[in-house]
Amino acid sequence: MGIMHLDKHISKGHDYYYVAQTLRTGKRVSKKRILYLGRLDNIDEIRRLELERKIREMDLPGLISLFRSKLYSLGYRFPSLYSSFTVEEVHDLGLPLAFHKICEDIQFVDTINNYSPKGGGLSLGKLVEIMAIHRICDPGSLRSLTKWYPTTALPLYTGVHPEDITYDVILNTLDYLQPEFTTQIQVDLYRNIRKVYGYECERLDIDLSSTYFEGLKCIIAKFGYSRDKRRDRPQVVIGFVVDQEGILVTHKTWPGNRTDAKSLKPLNLLLSDTFGLDCPRVVDRGMATYENLKYLDRRKERYLVALRAKVKSTGLLDEIKIPRSKWDEIYEGEFATSIVKGRRNYVINWNSSVAKKKRKQRNAKVRKAEIELKALQDRISDGNIKSKEERDEEIGYILKKYNVKTFLKIYRNNEGNGFTFDRSEKLSIKNKQEGYQVFVTTEKNLSPKDVVASYRQRDEVEKAIQVIKNVIEIRPMYVWTKEHVLGKIFICAQSYQLRSVMGYILRQTDMNMSLNEAIWHLDRLKAVSIIATGDEVQVFRKITTMDKDQIALIDIFDIKDRLSKYEMGDGGI
Repeated sequence: MGIMHLDKHISKGHDYYYVAQTLRTGKRVSKKRILYLGRLDNIDEIRRLELERKIREMDLPGLISLFRSKLYSLGYRFPSLYSSFTVEEVHDLGLPLAFHKICEDIQFVDTINNYSPKGGGLSLGKLVEIMAIHRICDPGSLRSLTKWYPTTALPLYTGVHPEDITYDVILNTLDYLQPEFTTQIQVDLYRNIRKVYGYECERLDIDLSSTYFEGLKCIIAKFGYSRDKRRDRPQVVIGFVVDQEGILVTHKTWPGNRTDAKSLKPLNLLLSDTFGLDCPRVVDRGMATYENLKYLDRRKERYLVALRAKVKSTGLLDEIKIPRSKWDEIYEGEFATSIVKGRRNYVINWNSSVAKKKRKQRNAKVRKAEIELKALQDRISDGNIKSKEERDEEIGYILKKYNVKTFLKIYRNNEGNGFTFDRSEKLSIKNKQEGYQVFVTTEKNLSPKDVVASYRQRDEVEKAIQVIKNVIEIRPMYVWTKEHVLGKIFICAQSYQLRSVMGYILRQTDMNMSLNEAIWHLDRLKAVSIIATGDEVQVFRKITTMDKDQIALIDIFDIKDRLSKYEMGDGGI
């Protein structure tokens, strides 16, 4: 859609006005008349109201203001101030402007433009900025962006006209956001963030998630283990990496049948060879296979993982030969010790409350199974079980129901249908092994407490995934081409990165406010355009009354000057 504006032609010494649409086809510019207005130097109030009604029906923001300004310049006398005092527009201001300022600080637009195809048209960097901020402020479908953008003050600061943001433009933008460009974009953006805010990357938390599709057309969507509990939908798997500050470093996308174990190597290569980051990789049991640990050791990578294997299978307790009573109490009711083997530092942690809870749950299941087995014995005695096959089917059902097959021994009578049962030694052994957790790290200078505490900090990446899913709303996917899917995931990742940067900025202040609280306060900061017509037409831009928290946030995110320019009318497009 072209740009709409007022234009005129002259005939017999008089000016005749119309709403025109300017269209560009390649290098050719053409003009099309949309609505004829006629002469405006001699209209009365009835004619003015009729023309305003027709213009409003076109649903073009700002066009009615141009019409009124033209009437005033031609000497039209509007009714009294109070009768025509209207709030023309209400715009979201505080939240999108704060994120726009963050984009300026980290050179978001210029970084993306460095890798965008050369040529005319809108700035790819500005389009990505608008799309990323949209998913933070008002997450929804791609089509909803075209309705949201004109309701914000962003057009005044990005210079992108609302009429230029169409659904086709959005889809075309996604086509350009492919890994051959976006990978290096993420490298440069993450470097910019660390440089601007002055910190180094000290750890990399890695985790996987999945997002499902409504429909079956996407060629990279496959059925696989669904973390969304939607096994009935195809999905893609996404690996996310955040640093110790919770700021997103990068992401990588695979078909939906990708396993955790096969995802670590490509992510590690990306972090090492492309990002050049040499700091511990922190991953959970799903990725921490023995093969993956050997791979990391061959590459001399640093890591901290929770081991898949249990204490019994590793034989660590036998090697340590230190009774648990001599271990360090790292937290209340939690004890740990360590042993170094080669380049690996193994830390064994035992949590008494976890052990007690697990034992209680297991023993409760065993007791319930025993009660039902005793009831089965009574039914056999009463003659209600007619065959050994029926008896064995009932026994098997009970053991499977409570998952206690290895913990109860069943002794079947060869003569008749009777049976007896007893608890096996495996129950006692399993109960003794509860509460243990094994960590492996290359960081030999860390104490057992440091290792456990450091691993538990990886909840930052889990929080990131939950925000991307539930707040930024990456799921479900409604686009289905490979390019559009990868492009949308990149947009959602950048939305989280901007959001995490805002959280980092907040934490560097003495303001005791969470990120969600800050977003709520900034979102309440609106801008209004008020048109008063009387002896003259006046357009006022006003910002809603600010409380002390909003004032503090304006200072923190350094947007005071931009707010002043808004009220003064600067920065218009």
